[in-house]
Amino acid sequence: MKIPNFNLGTLGFRILRFREIGILLAFATLFLILSLSTSTFFQFANIILVFRYASFTGIMALGAVFLLSQGDIDLSVGSIYNIVGLLIFVLLERGWSPVSVVFIGLIVGIICGLINITLSIILRIPMLIITLGTLNIYRGLGLVLYESRPKEAFNLDNFLFNIFGGTFSMIPFAVIALITLAIILFYIYGFTRFGIHVRSIGGNLSVARAMGIRINKTRAFSAMLNGGLAAISAVLTVAYLRAALPSFGTGYELIVIAAAIIGGTALSGGSGSIFGAVLGALVISLIVNGIAHLGISTYWTATVTGTVIIIAVVLDYLSRRKKLYY
Repeated sequence: MKIPNFNLGTLGFRILRFREIGILLAFATLFLILSLSTSTFFQFANIILVFRYASFTGIMALGAVFLLSQGDIDLSVGSIYNIVGLLIFVLLERGWSPVSVVFIGLIVGIICGLINITLSIILRIPMLIITLGTLNIYRGLGLVLYESRPKEAFNLDNFLFNIFGGTFSMIPFAVIALITLAIILFYIYGFTRFGIHVRSIGGNLSVARAMGIRINKTRAFSAMLNGGLAAISAVLTVAYLRAALPSFGTGYELIVIAAAIIGGTALSGGSGSIFGAVLGALVISLIVNGIAHLGISTYWTATVTGTVIIIAVVLDYLSRRKKLYY
């Protein structure tokens, strides 16, 4: 299979003509409406907060793009985020070095993703069903870890909190991490053999198998990437908050999937958008933040997010049906 050549011209063309221009306009419109509706929204500290929160979910949404594109859905990503966050916090309390803690957190995230896909492959059960179970297993293990922690103060003056949780020229490190990962994964998804295989598996499994694509290996790499990205997000969140709570990551699995779908990744598989997922995370972050500033009960957040998901899925379905008949 021939791999597309990577050059600046092709890259610029792909970015300028991406179909997610609509979500970018939606974000700009929401931003303008909120800026005019309340005097507390358009403040530098609040704008930074919007982008920082979007970074935490956006990093995980990048992994969701790969999984959804190959036809898999991970409902345990919020629990992976939870167990990694609680684990590194407990290890820090026990006196472990920040370097070893970050490394262990990444390994745990990758292993969790590998467990999900291994069970799916061996048992021949959709990953969606498997992760319904591991969602509770990982979160339960995280709670056990949290309750068994020594509950002692530890040194917060280290690179984990000062750098990963800090800012550079007023830009949060988490935002820089999101942008960097998005650029790298944009190239991998659109211009490498692995990215092509991911989309081929989700587009037509029988054709992908006939082409000689190693289905299970590709699915495994995507699942491990997804788990690793959830771990990175957890590390950055703990570094910013300088704490971890049992509720860490609750409901994030739906927010992450929503960000990817809103950004243009097909729920049915076969196509997706890395930068679209970033925009989707920004839109959700803007909605959550805007609801708070408008004085609306935060209980409406889930309702509004769910409505946006339905709209995004319907629009995707209609666009695909139009392509089939025209």
